[in-house]
Amino acid sequence: MPATKTLQQCAHDAIERAIDEAADDDPIVLWWDDGGYLRDIVERASAKLGCAFRAAERTPLELRAEAPRDRTVWYVPHPRSDDVDWFEDVEHTGGVVEQHIGKLAARCFENDRLQAATIRTAYEDAAERNSASPHSNTRGDADDREKVARTLYEELNGEGGLPSLQGLQIKIVLDGHDDPVQFVLEHGTRNLPEGDDLLRIRDLLVDDGVTAVEGESDAETIVERTRRWAVAEWLVDEGLDESRLPQAYRPEPSGGFGISRPELRSVLSKTERSAELAAVYLDPTRRFWHDVLRTYEAPWELADCPVDASLEHRLWDEWTKSFDDGDYETCVARATRRHDRLESTYGDVPWTRVWAQAVDVAMLADELRTWDERGDTSDVVDLYGDVDDGTWQIDNAVFNLVVSGSPETQLPEEHPATATLDGMRSSLVESKYLDYLTDLGDLVVDQIDAGSPFVGENHAHQFFAEEQGHLQSGQSVALFVVDALRFDLAHELAESIRREIPRLEVEESTWVGTLPSDTEFGKAALTPGSKFSFSIGVEDGELVPERNGRAITNYRRRTLLENDGWSYITKDATDEVGWSNTRVAYYWNDIDETGEKELTNFEELFSDRIDAISEIICEKLRKGEWDRAYVLSDHGFVSLPRHVDIDDLHPPAGAEKVTRRWIAGTDLDDAPGVLLDADSHLGYLDDDVGISILTDPVQRFRNQGLPDARFYHGGVLPQEFVLNFVTITQD
Repeated sequence: MPATKTLQQCAHDAIERAIDEAADDDPIVLWWDDGGYLRDIVERASAKLGCAFRAAERTPLELRAEAPRDRTVWYVPHPRSDDVDWFEDVEHTGGVVEQHIGKLAARCFENDRLQAATIRTAYEDAAERNSASPHSNTRGDADDREKVARTLYEELNGEGGLPSLQGLQIKIVLDGHDDPVQFVLEHGTRNLPEGDDLLRIRDLLVDDGVTAVEGESDAETIVERTRRWAVAEWLVDEGLDESRLPQAYRPEPSGGFGISRPELRSVLSKTERSAELAAVYLDPTRRFWHDVLRTYEAPWELADCPVDASLEHRLWDEWTKSFDDGDYETCVARATRRHDRLESTYGDVPWTRVWAQAVDVAMLADELRTWDERGDTSDVVDLYGDVDDGTWQIDNAVFNLVVSGSPETQLPEEHPATATLDGMRSSLVESKYLDYLTDLGDLVVDQIDAGSPFVGENHAHQFFAEEQGHLQSGQSVALFVVDALRFDLAHELAESIRREIPRLEVEESTWVGTLPSDTEFGKAALTPGSKFSFSIGVEDGELVPERNGRAITNYRRRTLLENDGWSYITKDATDEVGWSNTRVAYYWNDIDETGEKELTNFEELFSDRIDAISEIICEKLRKGEWDRAYVLSDHGFVSLPRHVDIDDLHPPAGAEKVTRRWIAGTDLDDAPGVLLDADSHLGYLDDDVGISILTDPVQRFRNQGLPDARFYHGGVLPQEFVLNFVTITQD
């Protein structure tokens, strides 16, 4: 039976009737509203009837402050007072309306007043609970009354039509929800009624096709069976043969011509509690259809069903078998599919993160196997530094795996990933990655001994000469010099800029660092001057970078830039004037400083640093201040696995200078590592300078100590000296 009137219309009728029955021609109508939810409705109805409106804000007595001269409605948001002396004259000459929102709502159903009384009692019962004994949950009961009032107000305001009595009763019982199936699927036993109301909800569930709850009177049983039914419905929708299910759980065929979808899918697509529901529908203690799924021959056929831990566990077990068989392509495709499905359903939850890492694990395993099988002896710079296909992607995959941590530890212990994922990850980022670094170092040694892999490459000390056409063109240019920006981090930075400002043209190119690989020489190389003016030689036992025969200190480097017309700005400097220059050089050292502090989780910090420098660059570029910008670096770094034994070495006699990874001198025939000298065709070493640089990732020279056990630079592994320079131009 649908409602015939709105709350507004019923309030209008009540006031009009009180006026008609009043003894005075211009009466006062006193409206007592227990709960105070009708103020707006009564005020609007008063205005339509030409009555003034006054409300008691604190106490009814304040309405006596000014005597009314015309028709007036006095509104009191409290139950009727026993102190009738206040309004005795009103009762004799005017009119009294004693109606709260529950009573007024019942009047909206003129054709079924008897059944509509349940609406009034629902509100009054909530109000009585609010005034119960001191042991009651007073705040909770007040909230209950407010929820009933809100439902009545929203349903009977006339917007979108008027509800049926049964529909309104359901919404009152289910806190504004009109679908008992979806309510139970989302909220479980929370807020389910008791007694006859629970049985009424159960019968509605049966009417909606959940025959498995028929005859049940226990709330937990009703919820458990409704959820099992909904999971079964989704599994069937994804392809499960419904004959495998008991008759009571087989979904009914959809009627009509519309497109139907599982009830649970509808709930999860609309709720703001999807992350909470992941713990319900992927909980190993609630394996809804374990007996069916544990023997299902092809569980990946059902992989788009994101509910039931039994399916989740079968999928992981099958994925692990494919990984152990070396079918990494299948592993990547399947893990991506499952990740995307779970993410679209639940968002960022542990189950989603585990499958995301499974993608990275399979991709890294495939990259490392390809490395083992390639037998490649091509130029090491091209091998590592090819922007599209270089092995820098192995470092990137390892870096991402380390940053993503151990997501399986956030899963319930019963999930099979808790027993398998750590072993896969550790094998790749510890032993296999170390083998890759060692092989790469051996390849560098072979190629330098055979004649140098650096001939014909772009060298960092040639940057200003090679880019002179742009740097001296009169266009506005910015240099962002980021210390220790390894190839893969530079790529991540470039990708971030592409995402943030798609209109920019962002290009990446490979350059060779100077001196492999140390801050002092790398930054000295990135100063104005011709490519012929830069050199490195030994003076008084110290290796010194020079431009035009003068040593380049930090002060000298800044002077060279400023003399060439550049504003020189460092991180944390408050030089806003410098940023307005047409040529700006900005220096950012966080990555190197972070790594050398031997922080155990420096990869995670590096990831944050990349986000920070990306924000800085994008902020400046959005203003359109420069026609062109470059992201440069002085060197990269190697990040060793967490568990590795370091061997320290003693420098040979006659070594002029020793750092963590290299020694310099004029006679280094007995030095470990690979010897760089004028014959290596670097183009910037003095003829009498020899530099012995380590390529073994687990060796250091002793006299500097080993403070940076995992992060280092100063050798000739490509991760250290093959650099990714990013060029950004306005479209």
